[in-house]
This record gives sequence, C-alpha cells and structure tokens, in this order.
Amino acid sequence: MKKPQLIETVPVPGGDYTLARWPGDDRNAILAVHGITASHCAWPPVVDNLEGGYTVLAPDLRGRGASNGLPPPYGLKVHAADLLAVLDHYGIEQCVCAGHSLGAYIALELALLAPGRLRGLVLVDGGIALPPREGVSKEQVIKGVLGPALARLEMRFESAEAYADFWRKHPAFQDEGAWNTYVESYVAYDLVGEAPHMRSRVNAEAVAADASDLQEPEIVTLIDGVDLPMILLTAPRGILNQPQPLMPPAAVAGKCAKLANLRHIDIPDTNHYSIMTGSGRLQVAKEIDAFIAGL
Repeated sequence: MKKPQLIETVPVPGGDYTLARWPGDDRNAILAVHGITASHCAWPPVVDNLEGGYTVLAPDLRGRGASNGLPPPYGLKVHAADLLAVLDHYGIEQCVCAGHSLGAYIALELALLAPGRLRGLVLVDGGIALPPREGVSKEQVIKGVLGPALARLEMRFESAEAYADFWRKHPAFQDEGAWNTYVESYVAYDLVGEAPHMRSRVNAEAVAADASDLQEPEIVTLIDGVDLPMILLTAPRGILNQPQPLMPPAAVAGKCAKLANLRHIDIPDTNHYSIMTGSGRLQVAKEIDAFIAGL
C-alpha cells in the first residue's frame, strides 16, 4: 500500500533542498539517503513496506532530483552537512540513517559529523570499500564501476517513452517484477527538458565530485570510526546484474570480523537496483523494522 508523502523544501547553503517526507513518529525517524545518480524516488518501494509508523525523510541530494540546481561544493562531507540541516529544520533530535549505495557512505560521514544525532545506520549495498589499486587511476575506477550510469547523463532522448524504454532495457531490470510502477515513477521524475532533447536532471558535476570522493584512501576506513549499531544489507549481483556484487565479499567479511557493531545480511536474488526497487524491497523493509525494534 502506498503511503502518503509530502514534497517539501529545507533551506541549505545555496538555496532550497527538496525532500519527500512521510509523516509519522519523530521518535523513530528515518533519514533515507539515495545513490549517486538517483533521487528520493529510490525509497518509496521500501518505505511503503515498513511496518513501523516512522517519520521518514528522503532528500534529493545536492545536484539530484529537484535539488539539482544547488551549487557546489559537492562531496560526502557537504551532503552530510545538508542532512544535518534537515534534522535541525524538523527538530529531529535522533534518527536512524539508511543509505543506499553512495547514500551509505554519506550516512557514515553523517555519523562522524554528528554521532549524537543518530541511533544507528542501515547500509544498503554500500559503505564498504577496497584500497586503491596500484597503477589504476581514479578515472579508470569510476568509469569501470559507474560507466553506464555516467554515460546516461550525457544522452538526450526524444520523448519520455524513449527514456523509459532506455531504462526498461537496462540489465538490472530484466528479472521478473523488476520493472514496476515504482521504477516507472523513478524514471519519470528523473527526466527534464523538452522533446526531442530530454535528459536526466542529474548534475554531472556533482556526480563527478562525489565519485572522486569515493576513491579517496580514507573511504576504506571510514566505517571503522563509527561507534553506532550498523546493519549492512548487500545484493549478490552488481549494477549491471552481473554475478560480481558491488560490495566485495572478502572486504565485507573482513569488516564484520573487525567491527562488533556491524552485522551483515545478504538479500538473496537481487542486484544493486532491485535490492531497493524490486524483489529486495520487502526484505529490506523487514530488516529496517527489526533493526529499529532492536535499538
């Protein structure tokens, strides 16, 4: 069942920051943070399946969605500061921060910036990183991991139907039920401009800055400094539905062995997208409910 949501704005440096808000119990609030080329529309599939009557705040990150006009600087620390401004605006003293992909790393940054404002972290297919490889540039890593997503930002489409068709053919949406009304809304929200020159509304400069941040050496140990309960939910398949997951299993196992406050659950038969918008959304919601109940 779809839960009623409100689209609101919060003042941040440079302008208005757009977010979706699901009203509920502020004492059990969730701050939900999307991935690198996504928007708040990544979260309704999960939010609609949460059992708890939480307040949920899901922003369009700086440079994405209706926040795409916000100016630089970008980067993880700037995103964390924007999120803190959201909590202050709504008078939320403490919350659980749930982040998907890039959002997981931003959640970790927020935990380091303002640990007293968070009760715990839910990291969805993000938050774990490998050390930079010798002889491999940042640009090569970014292109290898995010190439198709970045290429989309430069493309132009003759119609909304053409853009939906582009996404419908994406390898991540070939599983049964992976293409659904949630994904249709996600795609429609991302499209701006006039036919026949329509495009993604994602700011490529913001994506480039954030992707560069993710290649910094300190990202590998970012999670080590967080002294809060954390749960890591991973997909066994990657961004293009390939059998190699985005979160390296050895690195995940190593962090879980090192950090007593980190628990890992693999969400079966999902990829990096469908863990949120497809078959994984029910279990992700269930794990968030259980995590909050256990705090």
